[in-house]
Amino acid sequence: MANAIRESFDLIIVTLRFVGLYPSDKNQPCVSVLKKIWMYVLYFSQVVLLLLVLANVIFKQYSDVMLFNQMVMFLSQGTATCLKVLPFLRNTHRMKKCIEYFGNSRFTPRSKEEREIMTECVGICRRNVRLYFVALLFTVTVWNFYPLVQKSGRLSVDMWLPCDLTQPLVYYLMYFYSAGVCYYMGLVSEMMEPLIGGLAYHATCQLKILKLNLRNLTLKFDNVCEEIERCVIHHDDILRFIKEFENCFSFCIFCQLGASIFDFCLCCIGMITAGTSLYTYVYLTCYLVVFFQVLFYCHYGTLLFEENESLINDMYMSFWYKCDLKVQTSFLIIMERSKKPVILTAGKIINLTYNTFTSILKTSYSLIAVVNNF
Repeated sequence: MANAIRESFDLIIVTLRFVGLYPSDKNQPCVSVLKKIWMYVLYFSQVVLLLLVLANVIFKQYSDVMLFNQMVMFLSQGTATCLKVLPFLRNTHRMKKCIEYFGNSRFTPRSKEEREIMTECVGICRRNVRLYFVALLFTVTVWNFYPLVQKSGRLSVDMWLPCDLTQPLVYYLMYFYSAGVCYYMGLVSEMMEPLIGGLAYHATCQLKILKLNLRNLTLKFDNVCEEIERCVIHHDDILRFIKEFENCFSFCIFCQLGASIFDFCLCCIGMITAGTSLYTYVYLTCYLVVFFQVLFYCHYGTLLFEENESLINDMYMSFWYKCDLKVQTSFLIIMERSKKPVILTAGKIINLTYNTFTSILKTSYSLIAVVNNF
């Protein structure tokens, strides 16, 4: 099998390279400088747009409550995107190294069963990436083209401007600027979700391969001592990746969860106040999107946690008692290290598990009930 990471996230890597957040494989100083300039131009274009929207939200007297609600949601997601990009701005090479960690040749599957596990893993990651990409393009395109179809003379985002939008040149310049930033925000923010979830699932599948080798250690391998050493190193590599993954992406997950929970409450309040109008269905769609955003992270965090928890049981199911003392000692090392739960976190504060997901739902509904009583 070729590089599993490149196969899983080919579309994401191309996207990140396009916006300058993913360094090239070739060492070309001039190209690297141009990419950095391009990366910062795109980033600060987004920051400027968010500041203009924020100024409008603060100083404008909104008669349309729904429009105000939409702009607040736009600000929350935009702020999350700005913060999620910061780790890439600070150290793109470290982020690339973390993303391509399991693309190393030492993780290449050696048996038919291992190849089947990796084929399933790559297939699921590719499916998630393509579903997100299609949904993203459709959503952002509808968002950007709606003002043109409506012919209202408004932009896709409601922002403060020091110039008159009634002039055609000014209008179209600002329209293409805001539309371009919306595409950038969507590509950078939403494409990170299948990337982060997919990397967590790759770690889960590596644990599956480790369990498979440990379970069949005395049945399939003649040199048991050499193979158990390989398993210990494999387990150490997986734990090292999880630690680096936490350092690189924990902050990104925290920012997205914070924005999603905030928007979750806004969507529910919007559905309550919208009554039976068309906005109810708009907010319902947004609600479902935010719902699955939070569930996505918690789902893959739970899979990794459960796979590590079951590692000890699978080791007990092997014929470890028939091995010599050195092999049994290696088994014991892996067992002891597996007793420490492998839990992905958001900001190293919130555990990404189903229990956290249900707690978020309960807390959000409680806040909605309080707000609705006023």
